[in-house]
Amino acid sequence: MSNEPHYTVDRSLQLRNDMQELMRLNEELEAIGAELDWSPRAVLDLSLACEELVVNIVNYGYPVGSEGFIEVGLRASKDEVEITLADRGNPFDPFKDPDPLDLLEMDVDDRPIGGLGIFFVKRLMDEVHYEFADGMNQVRLRKRWSKQ
Repeated sequence: MSNEPHYTVDRSLQLRNDMQELMRLNEELEAIGAELDWSPRAVLDLSLACEELVVNIVNYGYPVGSEGFIEVGLRASKDEVEITLADRGNPFDPFKDPDPLDLLEMDVDDRPIGGLGIFFVKRLMDEVHYEFADGMNQVRLRKRWSKQ
């Protein structure tokens, strides 16, 4: 018997690298959440994690003023979701830096700026994964609501 989850929803979206596109992604997450009876908190957590990653792609992935796209895959069941975000922006692993909690011992002036949003993504999701393959940044998020 396979350990692979059984997803009852399998959807994809193509977003432009524009902050306004977050609304489309959030609407899709809300629709899937309603269809699968997810809690409002689950939908909020997913929306926050996706928003952080999309904002980073829009702000840093593509040169200012250039057009680019973010491919979003949404596979879900009642108690698990896998979200993939892929873009052809500048290669960047958002999960490579240490957690801000690891930096508390450093002097405030020596701490790097940023990283809190990704810290929250890591805390909200059960699994996060990054790879650069086929000329694309590929991020995979996974969240489960039931014990495996």
